[in-house]
Amino acid sequence: MEKNFKVLIVDDDQLNLGILEEIIGEQYETVSAESGEAALAILPKFYPDLILLDIMMPGIDGYEVCRRIRKNTRYKYTKIILISGKALVAERIKGYEVGADDYVTKPFVAEELEAKIRVFLRLKRTEELDQVKTELLMLFSHETRTPLNGIISMSEFLQSDSSLGEKTRGHVKIITESGYRLLDFVEKASLLCNLKYNSKLSTQKESIAIHLKSVVTIVQYNLENEKKNVSLDLTIKNDADLACDWNLVVKALQFVLENAVKFSPDNGVVTVESDADHSCCRVCITDQGEGILPEWIDKIFDEFAIRDILHHNKGLGLSLSITRHIMELHGGEISVKSEPGQGAAFTFTFPLTVKNV
Repeated sequence: MEKNFKVLIVDDDQLNLGILEEIIGEQYETVSAESGEAALAILPKFYPDLILLDIMMPGIDGYEVCRRIRKNTRYKYTKIILISGKALVAERIKGYEVGADDYVTKPFVAEELEAKIRVFLRLKRTEELDQVKTELLMLFSHETRTPLNGIISMSEFLQSDSSLGEKTRGHVKIITESGYRLLDFVEKASLLCNLKYNSKLSTQKESIAIHLKSVVTIVQYNLENEKKNVSLDLTIKNDADLACDWNLVVKALQFVLENAVKFSPDNGVVTVESDADHSCCRVCITDQGEGILPEWIDKIFDEFAIRDILHHNKGLGLSLSITRHIMELHGGEISVKSEPGQGAAFTFTFPLTVKNV
């Protein structure tokens, strides 16, 4: 770990302070406090990444210090490890209830404490980076929607201008198509941010078959407009009633089906198969595209894992991340199996109540 990580050590025992400073002082920038009051006074000036906090102290004890820190949103990513000579489960639970991230009992093993510190500092950095990326997406989505609508509407107006030459209208068409692609990204970025910050669902129990047929019809219609020669094959073995937020689930199904079409070769076939048993419903969307490299299987649901970003021209990689969030909100999951050159199969798994066809 880099020296620029800051650790605040709080303990009323000078010997314990000395031991902790000796263990981690060479790795991190440290400041010590001998009481809860002193620790709270130091916080705004030092702003630590992690706090090693003794519980049993005169005055404000470690639990109360932790509780006060967690009330201040400025320190929401600051990690707190409580240290105590008490090993009772009730003491640990109380620590977690007031907002501690972990609990270490005395006497502790130096190597274990160092390992815990490394883990929580990595976690803090990851959480902060994720927050920054999400806020950037939200800002981008908010600030670009209006100018994009202006660009699209004006370019469509120019396309209808018969006084323009064919070559110029071709250039304007490119502007229009690019505007729509960027607007699609903006809308998906906005949806992704909403999913991360708002987990409320408007659920209604309805047939999966009805919605699958609707999604296939929509994508088939778009295929005909785009004049792309890809066939869609829908098979429903067992229908099922699912309690879902169907506005979101339909988006997820459509995103994956559109991706399957996008990466399919001419004259390719995309299959959509749905089946259900007493516990779950599975929808599998399979294409005949180039497939996914093994090293990308675990990354494709990450909104910021854009493959070959300098040459990326088939979408901006948010669809699958949105789909994963939607499935997780419904207590389900989406998975993928693929081999290079042999297409990809995406499987939605929903918990359900079955209705036989």
